[in-house]
Amino acid sequence: MARQRRTRTEAHRLIRQHLSTPDGAWSPTRIFGPSTPTEELHGFDDQYPSPAEYRGGVLGWILRLYHSRSRQNSIFSGSSGLTTPADSPPASGASTPTWFSSANKSWSSSSLAGLLGNAASFGEKSSPRFKHHGEKKGRQRSYSATALATMQRVLRVKNARQIEQNIAETISCQKFLVRLCRALMLFGAPTHRLEENMQTCARMLSIQAQFLYIPGSMIVAFDDLKTHTSDVRLVRVEQGLDLGKLRDVHEIYKQVIHKHISVDPAIARLEDVVNRESKHSRWFRIVVFGLAAMSVGPFAFGARIIDLPVAFVLGCILGFLQLVMSPQSKLYANVFEIAATVITSFLSRAFGSIRDVNGKYMFCFAALSQSSIALILPGYIVLCASLELQSRSMIAGSIRMVYAIIYSLFLGFGITIGSTLYGIMDTNATSATTCESPMKEPYFFAFVPLFTLCLIIINQAKWKQAPIMLIIAIAGYLANYYSSKKFTGNTQISNTIGALVIGLMANLYSRVGASMENRLINLWERISPLSYTLKRMEEGRPRVSNRRVGYGLAAAAMLPAIWVQVPSGIAVNGSLISSIASADQITGTAQNGTTVANNSTMMAAASPLNTIAFTVGYSVIQVAIGITVGLFLSAIAVYPLGKRQSGLFSL
Repeated sequence: MARQRRTRTEAHRLIRQHLSTPDGAWSPTRIFGPSTPTEELHGFDDQYPSPAEYRGGVLGWILRLYHSRSRQNSIFSGSSGLTTPADSPPASGASTPTWFSSANKSWSSSSLAGLLGNAASFGEKSSPRFKHHGEKKGRQRSYSATALATMQRVLRVKNARQIEQNIAETISCQKFLVRLCRALMLFGAPTHRLEENMQTCARMLSIQAQFLYIPGSMIVAFDDLKTHTSDVRLVRVEQGLDLGKLRDVHEIYKQVIHKHISVDPAIARLEDVVNRESKHSRWFRIVVFGLAAMSVGPFAFGARIIDLPVAFVLGCILGFLQLVMSPQSKLYANVFEIAATVITSFLSRAFGSIRDVNGKYMFCFAALSQSSIALILPGYIVLCASLELQSRSMIAGSIRMVYAIIYSLFLGFGITIGSTLYGIMDTNATSATTCESPMKEPYFFAFVPLFTLCLIIINQAKWKQAPIMLIIAIAGYLANYYSSKKFTGNTQISNTIGALVIGLMANLYSRVGASMENRLINLWERISPLSYTLKRMEEGRPRVSNRRVGYGLAAAAMLPAIWVQVPSGIAVNGSLISSIASADQITGTAQNGTTVANNSTMMAAASPLNTIAFTVGYSVIQVAIGITVGLFLSAIAVYPLGKRQSGLFSL
């Protein structure tokens, strides 16, 4: 209610501000009646048709109020009876016209004024015997003038209140669209459908709007075809990732789309979601960073049991740099990736150079250096770029893909700097790019759900989202792993198969997840204890409906699974750790560890320095192409199972 009062107050202030000018300062020639716009955006007709009539803009409603006031003043301006008639009323005995209606203008204002003026002059020139009769007519004229003035005020107030209500509703709808766009960008909504979802929501609110997404900002234009004007807003948000809040925003979006709640409660709920504290504390997430680095090593980079404690420490260092140091300094945040990789690679090579009593290296440098930075690999960036290119969003997809490649080059360059710095200090530093005696095949599968659970906690997902995320991540990794053993030397095929399985399961979840959850809620209510129901009835608590509407959020369910795919794909190519070759060339040392494991690393070791950077970028492109094709095939396979309604947050 308070929000509605504030909106009405703002609309009232706008009306008073525009009505402060004298009457007749602006007189339009025609009324701005409701019209259906003819310029429509194509490509969204499969979701919701265009409304029969869009809401007018704020300027259009104010101009309509100007016109209504000017028209009423012109109609009632002759009530004083002092003007000379310019026209004569109709001479026939027809019925009295409804001259105060906007649809009938048979009598002009000058005719009305002339009629009253003639009556006044006739009364003044009458004979004395009709004097008493003239006084009665004068009294009747004063009564009619008072009635006309009262009618004028009533019509003006009624019209102003109606227009004020329309302006308040338009302002509320525009505020909701802007805040919804800001919340979706802030919490990591799938960007390839952001424009489409916002357009669908605007249509359901009868708002004529256009949206243009550029990475990091959204240009919103609220059109008013009645006045041929546009209100352009720039929504600029530093894109983040919070899967739990994203789910809540998605639920609000679906309820507005299906008309379960109005705009004002939706705005209040959006503000509550945005202002809500994080699900997990900062220091707890730093510890989870260490657990994630420890769990990703065995199945992605060949880490051993002895390497896990060191990987935990390096992961905690990365979490401290990202969650504590980076938010405090904007300058440091810009170089966070390079600083983190320099520190972790320096410490990784230092630990990897420690020898045991037999002269062998105790820790694996390759596994430590890569697992410690696994959480800042461009997994989410590659996913968004792949989906944008798949949906033909060339501008946003190309920008994000190039950024993912440059971002990977930063990581490889940071590893080179850190390894070189320690190589200068220690001439006997390790240069091994593989691990001796890695963990065997059946055992490292147990670390995949552990790493996925760490990703769920770090990205603030809800616990009810965890089961489906774990299932999709495990299935995608198993498909990728066994297909890579079948198609040796071709990472694109294995990444494609893994992404295909992930996309199929995520899209199926988005189709049937909401209905299954509603059925489980119904089952729980049936088997819930009767005493709990009676207690709720005694306390007078209303029955709260937890039913979900629309489809589920497929992109959020598949995001941890994509993060599992990206480290594995980059590790197979050996692109990140291949920068150790350039460090050896800089320090003038030769490889004194084990031999390299694949062609990519051998080529990097024998190639010039400038070729190694392109190896990193090429591996990211390979992973991105595989994920893009797999997700595209999954969308084709699941699409015939249902119509795309209500702006799906699917693939």
